Amino acid sequence: MPSKQHLAKWSTLGMRAIATATLTAVSIGAHAQSQPACSAAWNASAIYVGGDQASENGVNYAANWWTRGDDPATHSGASDSGQPWTVAANCGGGTNPPPPPPPPPPVGSTSGTINFHLLLGVGNAQDQLVLTGDNYTDLIVSNLIAGVMYGHLVQEYYPGLQFNKDYVYGSVLAQLLQENIATQDYVGSGPLIDPSPDQQAVMGVGQGGPYQINNYAADMVSGSYAPAGHSLINYIAIQKHIGYTMATAATQYSKPTPASFNNKYYGPMLTAYFHYNDFVALIVTGTGEGGWVTPWQPAFNNALVNFKTLPNNFFDVLLNVAYNQGYYGGLVGSYSRLGATATPATVASVDAYSSIWGVQDTYRQYPYQVRYYLDQLYGKPIPTTSATTLVAPANHVYVSAGTLGSVFSSVFQTLAYANASGTSSSYISAAQAQAAFNAALGQAGVAGTASLDIGNAADRAKLFSVLEFAIGNLESNLGMKFNATTLSQL
Repeated sequence: MPSKQHLAKWSTLGMRAIATATLTAVSIGAHAQSQPACSAAWNASAIYVGGDQASENGVNYAANWWTRGDDPATHSGASDSGQPWTVAANCGGGTNPPPPPPPPPPVGSTSGTINFHLLLGVGNAQDQLVLTGDNYTDLIVSNLIAGVMYGHLVQEYYPGLQFNKDYVYGSVLAQLLQENIATQDYVGSGPLIDPSPDQQAVMGVGQGGPYQINNYAADMVSGSYAPAGHSLINYIAIQKHIGYTMATAATQYSKPTPASFNNKYYGPMLTAYFHYNDFVALIVTGTGEGGWVTPWQPAFNNALVNFKTLPNNFFDVLLNVAYNQGYYGGLVGSYSRLGATATPATVASVDAYSSIWGVQDTYRQYPYQVRYYLDQLYGKPIPTTSATTLVAPANHVYVSAGTLGSVFSSVFQTLAYANASGTSSSYISAAQAQAAFNAALGQAGVAGTASLDIGNAADRAKLFSVLEFAIGNLESNLGMKFNATTLSQL
């Protein structure tokens, strides 16, 4: 039953409609020829995308971007006002056509379970995400958006590089499951990836975030905290929201982790930049000072060259062992040497779970744990009682185009872009993000009413395509590159 507030609202609108109808009856003869016909009446249940029109009370409105449930009479303004509707024209010359039917419901509902925190072939999973009820859909989507950004940054730095998109784009999400203490405690309506007391404890003074990132940055610039080279605070897109500055970089190890690191929209994007920095460091620091050659070069560079013509390769494995074990632990070198001369047969051998099944070396297990979690999400065959006993889990995560656009907008509103002079930066607006996303739907051939199942390969490819186009559109519209660096605090 509608609330009193809603009844009052609709009563007011009803009186307004009666008054409008009376005025229209008096003046219809004078204006019928000059006013355009009214578009279909606005429907609160319908989905509208940029350019769609709807009418209400003798006024045609044009949608500025994806919208549903936003009454044009109270949510309209200039196209750059942040409102979803703009007044197109007064209308008349006939009655409104009947409203369109609601969008059809999804063909299915989100369901299934992802088991995580385990060694493959050794013991059982310690934790799980129950997908039913869309408990984690927004968190999954925000991490996939960050994963596509990760791939975008890599390809901007190294054009033509190919990789397995399922694993590279999904790596940020899967690493969250493996690295985070209790992702299953996430509450869908809250801003924190992990609200548990344990998570708050590890964000205390001297813990992971700032300490690792700033000492890592010092390594990138030969032991100095002076702004130079690549470090996270040098990236224009993430500098404004990261929670600390270049001036305080040298002392951040003694401070708590900024709250932004645990934000469900910004934290995954920060992780994407962290792993992009790993990629850059493997190249930039590959040849050390005085001509000393690191254990992974020149094999790493040769692997990248080979991967340009070897689709669905194991680039993700190479980068994940670099992150987990470190550059000098041996695995980066060994996988680089495999990659330098890899063929499709090599890829098949590396991809096989049997290569690490039952192995208790956590460094060797890590990239396959990441893949195992993603294979569950994607509904791909996974090993069960043995490395060769495979079962495809029945997992489905349905994401509407509207939800995808909404999370995309929320993620990119945490990022910034520089002004024309490069002396200051502004946060990306909701309107800028939504405009880029709306255009991407058309470019990818995805309807604004679509519902995509991440567990379906064809749907997943469409989702990735929309995000690829949306990131590219936003970059073009802002006139910047997301991997742009700066030596100034903006």
